[in-house]
Amino acid sequence: MAVMLNRPAPYLTFTVGPYVHRVDIVTKDIGATIGTQLFYAGVAGLGNRHVPLVSYRPGTRYHDRAEACAVEHLTTALERARMSTRVDAEDVALLGRCLADVVQEDGCQLWDPHATEEDEW
Repeated sequence: MAVMLNRPAPYLTFTVGPYVHRVDIVTKDIGATIGTQLFYAGVAGLGNRHVPLVSYRPGTRYHDRAEACAVEHLTTALERARMSTRVDAEDVALLGRCLADVVQEDGCQLWDPHATEEDEW
């Protein structure tokens, strides 16, 4: 299963069964690092579901490096997730849990993009 980074709006695609699925990448400068959020967007071309999968700090100051890390993280998580060919809500939740595990194993910190600075410290 190959994961591809697409431009100009950064998103990743992967194939499960006969369908190509899309994961959107949102990066945000949050001070000393880049915050990264991954959202499951559904089957490519059939509408945008935008289900949050994981938010984390990859420990880089560069958006392109954060996007490259997202490719690595999603690839590893997909290898572990073993999703069904239907890719239902359970599969998306499983992918989110696998992503959270993978980013933490890589030394990244999970991040709550809705927390205030006072909440984070």
